Amino acid sequence: MKVAVVFIGTGKYLNFLPSWYERCEDNFLPGVDKQYFVFTDGNVPEVPDNAIVYPVEHLEWPYITLYRFDIINRARKEIAKFDWLVFLDADMAVVDKVTPEEFFDDSKSFLGVHHPCHFLKFPPHNQPPGSFETNPLSTAKVPEDYDFSIYWQGCLWGGRVPDVIEMMDELHDRIMKDEKNKVIATWHDESHLNTFYAQNKERVHTLGPEFAFPEVFADACDFQPKMVHLAKDNSKYHA
Repeated sequence: MKVAVVFIGTGKYLNFLPSWYERCEDNFLPGVDKQYFVFTDGNVPEVPDNAIVYPVEHLEWPYITLYRFDIINRARKEIAKFDWLVFLDADMAVVDKVTPEEFFDDSKSFLGVHHPCHFLKFPPHNQPPGSFETNPLSTAKVPEDYDFSIYWQGCLWGGRVPDVIEMMDELHDRIMKDEKNKVIATWHDESHLNTFYAQNKERVHTLGPEFAFPEVFADACDFQPKMVHLAKDNSKYHA
């Protein structure tokens, strides 16, 4: 098994890279052959042997997140050499051992994580359509027949490389179509990811909310973290 692990960090988000990488090496898929794909506009003075740095332009919000599928696809020739791709937000920390057996499902094409706020039924997730896109002008509009049982968080996603490359192409095309029509989905790339996953739910391996543990809502969680979505201020996990 060979896994491509993706980091996008421009501007101040590059500061997360050292601790992000160290925790991935210590806890994420131990014993698995991993290669890190780092997309940044900054300088990485010491690049590990198992990492490749791709220079990218820093884009203003929300385009730096909206265009992430296209950004990652710039490395598609190298990524195509791997079995699985995993995207992990810069402000995520792998705080407990995560094994291949619990993380991957060989019978599924894609993987995603159940958004903790949807799991905890925080508003607006407590009733449909929750955070799903409802703008009929957007290609990210949620399917009419979707049951709203899962909303996936955009901080962690991936799957089998051929399927993910195809998905990234499709989602970038949808985003460009929206842009041509002067539309931006409410939650940007996450909205597009959710609609695609809702359309292909039987092909998605959904990880529990412990894989996107929200540090800012830690007191509301009755589950233990495997991966933590870091608080922006005063995080106990900051290096």
